[in-house]
Amino acid sequence: MKKLLIASFCLLSAHFVQAQDQTTASDKWDIGKVLEITNTNFNAGERPVGQPVDFVVEIKNIGKDSVTLINAKAGCGCTTPNFTPNQRFGPGQTVKVAISYNGGQAGSYGKVTTIYFDHEMSQTIMLTGVGVPPKQEAAPAQAASPVKH
Repeated sequence: MKKLLIASFCLLSAHFVQAQDQTTASDKWDIGKVLEITNTNFNAGERPVGQPVDFVVEIKNIGKDSVTLINAKAGCGCTTPNFTPNQRFGPGQTVKVAISYNGGQAGSYGKVTTIYFDHEMSQTIMLTGVGVPPKQEAAPAQAASPVKH
């Protein structure tokens, strides 16, 4: 009976240690605990249709291990992420992803870019704004023609 009790205790202890290790492993790659990311929701405000929008997303490694920026994909062809694929950066280091939108849409818009890292981490970046028609310049007033008598 004593041996059965000791064996059960050992089995339960091993189970708890394993569960604790699994929690630690999943927490290790929780993006919020590993990376500090700026401009995840960038509002460009009102801009004339056709005026491009450019902004930079900075990604700082606040974890204890190196991370690799694998890829960045825009949701449409009017938005382009510029980055170095497979760029590895260590604790305390920062990498940048420049995002450009061609500004071709009138009205409210929302453009999505997803940045992918190793360890199955990813971050969605949202660009919002309003494309307004360019202001038309008033035609210059016609000069009054001299009155002939």
